[in-house]
Amino acid sequence: MKHSFRTIIVAFTLFPLLVAPNLGNSQEFSFPASKDPAVFKAQLLQFVQLTRKNLLEIQALPVDDSSPVDQSLINSAHTAYALIRSALHGMELALVQQTYKDPALILAKKRVEQAWNLARFPAQSPTVERAEWVSQSVQNLTQALRLVQQAQAILP
Repeated sequence: MKHSFRTIIVAFTLFPLLVAPNLGNSQEFSFPASKDPAVFKAQLLQFVQLTRKNLLEIQALPVDDSSPVDQSLINSAHTAYALIRSALHGMELALVQQTYKDPALILAKKRVEQAWNLARFPAQSPTVERAEWVSQSVQNLTQALRLVQQAQAILP
C-alpha cells in the first residue's frame, strides 16, 4: 500500500509539470473572473463592443472558400468568447456568495449563459463551408448580442 501511495503522490506532483507547457496556448485568451459586479459588467461591455466589431468583419467576408479566415478574426472571436466565459463565471461566483439569491442576477446570468453558448461557434476555426460558417456565426452573434444587452439592462 505504501508503494502505491508514493506512486500516486509522485504522479500528482509530476502531472502539472507535464501538462503546464500545453496550457500556455489556452491561457492566452484568459480573463480573471470576479464576483464584483463592476468587473463582470465591464467584461460584458467589452464582449458587446468586440462582438459588434467581429460581426461586421464576418459579414464582410466573402462566402467562397478561396482564402482562409484571417487568424486575427478567429483570435478576436476567441477573446470575445473568453470575456463572456469570464463574466459568466464571475456571475456564478457572485450568486454562490449570496445568502439571498438576487432574482435579477439569476435572470441576467441565464441570458449570459445562453449568449456564451452562442458565442462558441464563431470562436472555433471554420470546419464547415465558409458560407455556412458566416451565416451561422452572424446568426449566433446577433442573438448573443441581443441576450447580453438584455442582461445588461437587467443588472442593477
